[in-house]
This record gives sequence, structure tokens and C-alpha cells, in this order.
Amino acid sequence: MNWLEARYQPTTLFSIKPSWATSSGGKTLLLPTPYAIKMGLLDVAIRTSGLATGQKAWPWLRDLQIGIDLPGQIVVTNLFEKILRKRRQPAPAGAPDAGPFQKTIGYREYVYYPAPLHLAFGLKDPAHTGQLRSWLQQLNYLGRRGGLLQLLVEPAAIENDSGFIRLTAEPGEIDPRGIIQQVDDCGKGMKFEHANIYDSKRPQRVTRHIVLPYRLAQSSRNYTLYERISE
Repeated sequence: MNWLEARYQPTTLFSIKPSWATSSGGKTLLLPTPYAIKMGLLDVAIRTSGLATGQKAWPWLRDLQIGIDLPGQIVVTNLFEKILRKRRQPAPAGAPDAGPFQKTIGYREYVYYPAPLHLAFGLKDPAHTGQLRSWLQQLNYLGRRGGLLQLLVEPAAIENDSGFIRLTAEPGEIDPRGIIQQVDDCGKGMKFEHANIYDSKRPQRVTRHIVLPYRLAQSSRNYTLYERISE
């Protein structure tokens, strides 16, 4: 396995909802999912290298092994915000918020990383290393649009993913101590047509349960603080 490390600094708060969450619920995961990372790379591949190149690269992008190293502390904001929701029924005549959308509130969570985010990518074929390195340099958001990232240094080769939390780990390969996060990944049989948002075929995802070595340190009405568990 050939490994590349990319180091990013989130420049905004980010939010990525679990795949089972509803539009009203705004709880967020503490980290980007393998699915979100791979979709971000596919987006970069198509925008910068063309549709044909992205389609050809999809099988090895789908099968990437991904590891992550998070800051020692993670802060999650807890808030309610005003949102607009598409109406199911017409508004009464003379209503102050008449129109196609109605005003309501929704619960939202946003994650703050006080230090850089490290990602490790494992490839079976070293021939794709240069292509992946180029696309990693142009990856600028993960999760919901607005969760922006800034690459800090050029992606570099590393020997292995020692020290990283393997997001694509199979059951039985994870440390049971910490906080469980349910993340989604691309299924082994997921074809480019399933990843193409303009195709009627639905994505083929698999769910992975990742244990982050963190504990709840403090919480209030407005925020939740998580800290890495010391060895």
C-alpha cells in the first residue's frame, strides 16, 4: 500500500450530518466521512481534469484507504437558526410570510478544529499517486458547502498510516475506547453511475462504525467540548 499525507486547516466551521439524519435535525458528525472525502476528490477530478478522467479514476478513488488525525480538542456549537422551508400547502391570504417558502427554525451543529486536520490516503497502485497528489492540492471543502479548507503543505509520501484513525477499517480493527461515529463509505460495487448526481441510480453506500479516542470534557447550552483521551 502506498500512502500520501495531506494537511489542511479548516478556515470555517463545518457540518456534516449523519446519513440517517432528517432535514430538520442538524446534529453533525465530528469528522468528515470517507464518502464525503471521496466525493470531494471526484468533484475536483471532474472540474479540473474532465469528465472522462474522473470517470476512469472512479474505481481507485472509490477504493482508497483513508486515515485521519484530528486536533487534541474539538468544539461543537449547538444552536437554533431561522431557515426557509418549501411550503406543502399555500399560505393563507394576507399572511405576512406568503410565498413558496415558510419561515421556521432548525437545530444545527457546527464543528471547530483549533488545529490542522491530517488525512492519509492509501493506494494499491503507485501509478495513481501523482494524480491523487494534484487533486488533493485543489480540494477546498468537505461536508456541506461552506466548510472550507486550506491546504498547508504539498501532500507528501509516508510509509504507512501509523498514528491515524483508519476510517475505512473493517469490523474488528478498531479500538473500543472513545466516542462512536457512524460514517458512510462507498460500497465495493458502487459504479460511477451511482456517484453521478445526474443519473437516476442511487449511491451504494456502506456504514462503518468508527471509534474516536475522545471524551466529553465540557458541555453547555451553546457548545460541547471533546478532548483526546491520553494513553
